[in-house]
Formats: sequence, C-alpha cells, structure tokens
Amino acid sequence: MKTVLASALLLGLFGCSVAFPIPVPFPFPDPYHAFCGTIWTFATPCAEVSTTIVNEIQALSPEYMLISATPLTIKANHTSPDGISVQDITFSLSPTILTGGCRVSAKSISLGITSPLDDGLNYCNLYKLLSASGLTLSPGFMEMTNELACLGYGLSKCDI
Repeated sequence: MKTVLASALLLGLFGCSVAFPIPVPFPFPDPYHAFCGTIWTFATPCAEVSTTIVNEIQALSPEYMLISATPLTIKANHTSPDGISVQDITFSLSPTILTGGCRVSAKSISLGITSPLDDGLNYCNLYKLLSASGLTLSPGFMEMTNELACLGYGLSKCDI
C-alpha cells in the first residue's frame, strides 16, 4: 500500500511537469561563445513589432543581414565593422493575451570562439536594433535581463 501511495505521489509531482513544462527563456549556449539573452515587452501588437525589427535590420545592412523572418521568429546575423566577429541573432515573438501586446525574447550569440565576457557586444547588437527602430519609445516598453542571461551587460557601452 505504501508503494502504491508513493508511486501515485511521485507520478503526481512529476506528471505535472510534463503537463506544465517549466519555461526556459534563455537557452545556455556553448560556454566558449559570448552571448546575451533579454526579454522585451511592448503594448504594441507583435505584427507591428516584427515589421519594425525586420525593417531596421534591412536599413542597417550590411552590418546586419536578415536570414529569415516569419510573423513570430526573426533570424539575422551581425558582422562587426572590422569584419572579424559575427553574431547570430534571434527574436522570438509571442502575443500577450492580457494587453494585446507582444513579448520578445531576443538573443545574440557570438559564432567564433571568444571570451565569454565581450564587454556587452552581444547586448549592444540587440539594443542597437531596438533603439534605432524607435521601439524603446513604444508604449509599454520594458526590458528584462541581467548579467547571468546577458554576459557583459553591466559593462556595455553601446554606441547608437
């Protein structure tokens, strides 16, 4: 009887994690690559946010290159002005039900083997697109990140 009760208890505890998976907003990349992950929220619909980001990537060509764009995912590359370093950039958009706005999970990962502390290069790649597009002035804009999710965030000095 105790075995059946213990099994039911464990199934209940672990079965819930299958039904309600724990969200992982920032996948941890290879430790030899600098990276940055951040979350932005807007009171603006995702279709408008997506279009604005894509237009800004295209406007900042050839520094930024659009790889692919769907309504909820944007992929691009950033190449440093000296042409030495390249970063892979991804924006994942999801509508927010309560406000009719948009939640954007943005990440930038250096493709070459680099020091994990990049003085905020990956953060600045993301923020430059956001700032230049005017989205930082959008209603309901909020940014959430920290030094664990975005290496070098505290050291970043972005030239916009």
